[in-house]
Amino acid sequence: MRIFPKRFATTNCRQSCLERGRGLEIDTGFLSVVFDNIRENIVVVDAKSYEILLANQSFVETFGVPLEESRKKRCHEVTHKSDRPCHEVGEECPVREAAETGRVAKCVHIHKDMSGGSRISRLSAYPIRDSDGTVRRVVEISEDITEQEKLQIEIRRKSELLDNILKNCPDGIIGSDTEGNVFLFNEGAERIYGYTASEAIGKIRASDLYPPGGAREVKEFIYAEEFGGRGRLQDFETKIVASTGKLIPIRISCELLHEDGREIGTIGFFHDISGRLALQNHLAESEAKFRTLFETASDAILSIDEDGLILMANRAAKDVFEYPDNEIVGINVRRLLGSGQEGTWDVLARFASNPETGKFVDSPAVSKSGRKIPFHVSVSESVSDGKKFYTTIMRDVSQIKAYEEDLRVLANTDSLTRLFNRRQLYPILQNELDRVARKKVPFSVLLMDIDHFKKFNDTFGHAGGDLLLAGFADKIREAFRQMDSAFRFGGEEFVVLLPETTPRDAMVPAERFRKLIAGNWFSLLPDGQPVPVSVSIGIAGYREGDTIDDVIRHADLAMYAAKNGGRNLVVDYDHLARSETP
Repeated sequence: MRIFPKRFATTNCRQSCLERGRGLEIDTGFLSVVFDNIRENIVVVDAKSYEILLANQSFVETFGVPLEESRKKRCHEVTHKSDRPCHEVGEECPVREAAETGRVAKCVHIHKDMSGGSRISRLSAYPIRDSDGTVRRVVEISEDITEQEKLQIEIRRKSELLDNILKNCPDGIIGSDTEGNVFLFNEGAERIYGYTASEAIGKIRASDLYPPGGAREVKEFIYAEEFGGRGRLQDFETKIVASTGKLIPIRISCELLHEDGREIGTIGFFHDISGRLALQNHLAESEAKFRTLFETASDAILSIDEDGLILMANRAAKDVFEYPDNEIVGINVRRLLGSGQEGTWDVLARFASNPETGKFVDSPAVSKSGRKIPFHVSVSESVSDGKKFYTTIMRDVSQIKAYEEDLRVLANTDSLTRLFNRRQLYPILQNELDRVARKKVPFSVLLMDIDHFKKFNDTFGHAGGDLLLAGFADKIREAFRQMDSAFRFGGEEFVVLLPETTPRDAMVPAERFRKLIAGNWFSLLPDGQPVPVSVSIGIAGYREGDTIDDVIRHADLAMYAAKNGGRNLVVDYDHLARSETP
């Protein structure tokens, strides 16, 4: 019959147990009842031989040794599965220390339980003195702290991951409490704002980091649904005030922090977009209507073990790689790098082991759907419990690559008319000549010149002339097929390439366009009266053996024949050539 609850409070009874232990031979029954109701492992050990004199039920269940059998064994034989005492194999022996010093001895041991598994135990050894003061027995109480140790290791690992993110993240990361007091200010924030962490934490309010009204605007939006949902603000562009007073445009993503359902503060990620805006302004100068291509993207952050397996991924990584929930966890990072790039991770891992800073590399990666994405990658290494872990920050640079392509397009496009420029005429015509050679299909070229353009320029100035050229180009886009290519050849002259079209067939769209221009008046001043405009068009088809210059020259001759014939005409070079043949 049990006289105590199963989970007996050991703290209040240990002293009583020890006092009773002095009369072990007389009162073992009482001790057995008490010990068996204590959840910790308890053994009474002979101070000289280390033989187990008494063990509670918890000890028996943990190590799988029957009580009677355990009394024939020494404590280290049961707990360590070793025939040598702890002090002989280089470990602390709390029983020996308590017996020799007469004081309580404490230490931590790793025991082997009945299944052979490791069990981390906190040991406390209490000496029991006989009436003559001699310590002949020791009570050892062991508490299982395995789960506590595992939890501490996990806490340390996550803390190191967070430290690496804060240190290596290129963006500024700022945390503030509900009163606006700054409690987190990483190196990225120091670079953006010009304050050191010691100057900011506890000394600056979050509202001081914005121009007047800026903090209020951010707070209003974080509680709204417009930018990421209530409680979150994602990819919101605003301005901040640096320590010098300079206004810096930034993109901010922030989120409210909660504890036990109570709001305790805000954490924000700040990305300096000055460079991006400068590039946009440069493109705007080159093309007034050029659309903004630069779209911000949050960085993907991965925690990776020494075998290359992904242990943890943030929301941005899941989004960019298209793996929902935690599906990305457990995947080998080499798989993300794609076929043929598996060795890239080994290079990055070696870089991360180098004590030098600046471990960055450009590398493509592949999403779940097979989309290839260029990244700017940084990797840092940390060691926890003897194992290596890597923190990888991946920034999507697809938009920067897209900018390079758009700049290439701008170099081949006339900025006023937004048609191909003369530089592009010859390579495109050469492609068409190559296609003719392969497939034996015809093509024709229209060379068009706006009639009396000099008079328009003299009357309405260059601004009026520019309006006429831009409007004329719009009519070209409106009138011709998508497969046709249009070029500003120079001044008021334009060329249109008509693939798979004979000169005879080209007469139809050419004549239609001539009538379109003649029937539409153009406004050459913002508030002026529209004026009539006409165009002279020459047609030339490809003839076997022609070069590009031959085709252009024939079209030019036909166009001048249209001019000499009274303007506002379409002339086919074939017709012109036949009329000149004797």
